[in-house]
Amino acid sequence: MYSKRPLTIQVVTKMILVEVSENEKDQYNQFVAAQESGSFLQSWEWGQWQIRLGRTVYRFKIIDDNGTQVASVQLIKMPLPFGKYYLYAPYGPVVSEKLKVESQKLLQEIKNKFSEAVFIRIEPKQIISQSENQSIRKSTNIQPAVTMVLDINKPDDVLLSAMHHKTRYNIRLAQRHGVKIQSELVVTPGYGLYTSEAVNLILQTQVRQNYHGHSRDYYKNLVDFFALGNNTNDLKLWIYKALYNKELLATAVIVDFGPTRMYLYGGSSEKFRNFMAPYLLHWGAIVDAKITGIKYYDFGGSEVASGGERGFTRFKQGFGGRVINYVGAYDIIQNKAVYKAYQLVRKINKIIKKISPQ
Repeated sequence: MYSKRPLTIQVVTKMILVEVSENEKDQYNQFVAAQESGSFLQSWEWGQWQIRLGRTVYRFKIIDDNGTQVASVQLIKMPLPFGKYYLYAPYGPVVSEKLKVESQKLLQEIKNKFSEAVFIRIEPKQIISQSENQSIRKSTNIQPAVTMVLDINKPDDVLLSAMHHKTRYNIRLAQRHGVKIQSELVVTPGYGLYTSEAVNLILQTQVRQNYHGHSRDYYKNLVDFFALGNNTNDLKLWIYKALYNKELLATAVIVDFGPTRMYLYGGSSEKFRNFMAPYLLHWGAIVDAKITGIKYYDFGGSEVASGGERGFTRFKQGFGGRVINYVGAYDIIQNKAVYKAYQLVRKINKIIKKISPQ
């Protein structure tokens, strides 16, 4: 998915936007998973999670003039005041690698379909071109625009030798201390070995490292939601734990979709920090992924929305992954007056947050 291969180029002259029905779920996921620009955020299951959160979701496949699918997009309807709304495509649209899609035609089709939307926020992994009559502007990234991806389709000794020497040392140090890694494909809502403790640890880490995350209910509901379909869905959610004498030292929520395993959320304890449990946890998740035939391990981003690096970027770099840069978020503006008002309110809210006591 992340490798560069010679492409057969075909120019698309016409596009048709076709809404995807539920009985096409398998074909929809297969297309998304097969593309270099594909992501679990464009999977059918992630769309169902958004519906569970109370949002409306639209899914389309884009057909060219030869009847071949060349792209897909999953759009989430986001409410604005006074009955207005915008649409958001996290890591979308997803575009076929084998076809050179004239993306301005794709964007125009989406605009025509949702003419009442104030704007359409896209966040593609690949460059999206635009025509002169389209009003589009760079927006604040929602998803990370920079991530690190490790090609794990290699022997263990090759992967270890490519790591920073301190990373290798810390993996072995955790093993010598007796840290054990357990993984769980949660299949029963409300139940899971150390699941509640894992959520607690994620929340504690958010506070300690002073970064914006989600609420306890969000994490619990997320795990419970995907537990219902983990045996049958294309997207599977795992909870990984690093334990020492049955005490939880580190945890990670991980999703598998297509050829990629992605680190989604995590946390670590202040206790026994010198045991280096997070290093062994990720190494254990990598080894397990290889066994199941997964080819890539995505460390889940290395920047915050403002573009700055997170504190654990060096930790991720130590595993020897390749830095991947995406194009980031763009707003396709349909109602300029309302969009300007939206931007002004956002700026005011940011100022209020800065001056408000913490």
